[in-house]
Amino acid sequence: MQVLKASEFEDGKVTALFYGPPGIGKTTAVGMLPGKTLIIDVDKGTSVLRGNKNVDVVRLSEDLKDLPAVLKELGAKCPYDNICIDSLSELERGMLAYFGRVGNNDGVPGLQDYGRVNYKLVDYCRQYRALDANVIFTAWEDRREIIAPTGEKYTQICPLLRDKVVDNVCGLCDMVGRVAVTKEGERVILLEGSQGLVAKDRLGKRKILKFGEAV
Repeated sequence: MQVLKASEFEDGKVTALFYGPPGIGKTTAVGMLPGKTLIIDVDKGTSVLRGNKNVDVVRLSEDLKDLPAVLKELGAKCPYDNICIDSLSELERGMLAYFGRVGNNDGVPGLQDYGRVNYKLVDYCRQYRALDANVIFTAWEDRREIIAPTGEKYTQICPLLRDKVVDNVCGLCDMVGRVAVTKEGERVILLEGSQGLVAKDRLGKRKILKFGEAV
């Protein structure tokens, strides 16, 4: 058994999840991160980064079969400071659509396909998290109804992923933030969680991350 001293831990790579409604600036925020960034473009939203010399883009095929190939290549040699999958919400839906097309249910995913996607999506997140780079996932925004042990009901803003996946993915991340616009019109990433908002920064303990700041 290897015992490590927490007092000797050095700053390492960060795994983050940025979420928000379409068009709020998630991809723009990733493009403004310090260093060289690779965006694995699932929902084809990287056109907003046209002219950004610090960003490279991989656009996946419709069957998504090149996703593990990208992972294998980056595992062998990773020349980037930041790796982003943009977005997990569309990746989840794309995987379900693919399994529906190749299945025998008139294009509709079967129950076994939902279980397969639940497993494979979380497993991809784990494998990408192990790369020698900051790893950033993006997702769209959802609202879910929560019933507390006391019976109280409340609405919680969270990333748009299936219920069996969202908590698992958030648990894998050091940072979970909602992209929002302040009253002054500034776009920021909210990192302070509450009963009604899924967010955290377990490394820096920050409440807000401004666009262009390091994760």
